[in-house]
Amino acid sequence: MREDNVRKIWSEAELDAALENLNSDVGEDDGLAFARASLLAAAGVEEAPPAGPRRSGAWRWVAVAAAVVTLVGGLGVAAALWTPGPPETAQPAVLPELDRPLAPGEFRYAQKLGWEPQIMYGRPAWVQQKVELWIPADPAGVWHRRTMWTGVVHGLGPEKSKDVQVNLTPKDEYGPGGVFPGDMPTAGEVKPHWNTPLQKWLLPDAAFVASLVPDRGKLAKRLALDTITPTDDGRVHTATESLTMVRSVLELGLAPKNVRFALSDAFTDVNGGFRMPGHTPDGRPATILGTKDSGQRLYLDPATAQLLAWDAAQPTPVLTRSAEAPVSTSKGPPSATTSRASAERTAPPEKLNEPSAVYSFAITTSSG
Repeated sequence: MREDNVRKIWSEAELDAALENLNSDVGEDDGLAFARASLLAAAGVEEAPPAGPRRSGAWRWVAVAAAVVTLVGGLGVAAALWTPGPPETAQPAVLPELDRPLAPGEFRYAQKLGWEPQIMYGRPAWVQQKVELWIPADPAGVWHRRTMWTGVVHGLGPEKSKDVQVNLTPKDEYGPGGVFPGDMPTAGEVKPHWNTPLQKWLLPDAAFVASLVPDRGKLAKRLALDTITPTDDGRVHTATESLTMVRSVLELGLAPKNVRFALSDAFTDVNGGFRMPGHTPDGRPATILGTKDSGQRLYLDPATAQLLAWDAAQPTPVLTRSAEAPVSTSKGPPSATTSRASAERTAPPEKLNEPSAVYSFAITTSSG
């Protein structure tokens, strides 16, 4: 029931007292008894006998709700007792439902919960990061991206973990058509040694996703040869590079079902890539896309090809950092606050016994 229908939340004792009072002054021929019975019958619920053991919590809520609706003359709204209001925030959805067309005012919601390597107190550690994305019903509209640390840190040991302070302030960004500030400004640029104009596989937006056709052969060629960075030299991509291209698209939750399956099929044509049935690290059935060069894995839902998880397999090296400061979001994306940093790499944190990232998707009426 919504707040505008029932203003007070009753305790267990108050519920029992209300029911007792309600039953005590209702006779067999009383109009209220008839209305109550009619309402419950319309809702498909059998009325409990007048005497007997105490009602269960679920039944007592239905009985009181029915009585309240009856008293205000709402015989036609019995079904509304079982219908929740629209969600204020994104709720997990059954994956097949995500492919329906969106109504105006709805958003496709994607969440990535992953681990980022950082140097904290002179030690390599993993810091958990959450990235949320809201894409409007018309993908050409303004996208909303929110990036933040969750406060969870692994790898420092108990003596240092208690001293860690993590800035939990989210960073919100807005991008028309999915083009955010700082994104590749030279997409479409052409150079003599490139196979194709520069493509936004690694920072896909609405226009790029719309350019993907559900054709296995064409997508396999693109995964192998499309120019994806300004430093491309025209060579064929490695299996890990191609898998990263697939992951970057699928984690948006925007690509239609036929394109998702076509990408999965196309990846099997990538040199050094493979596909096999299996399970996610938490035991869910999955189609696994894997690489022989790095051991990376993508886990897809077998029925929908929606992205479930990603495992990098090998720990990621990090820049050497000297600061003892806590993680901070400051002006840029969440990153470690440092007094100086160099391009020198240091040993990565020990690998976690969980995926590098897990994903969830929903359709919501809230844009964050």
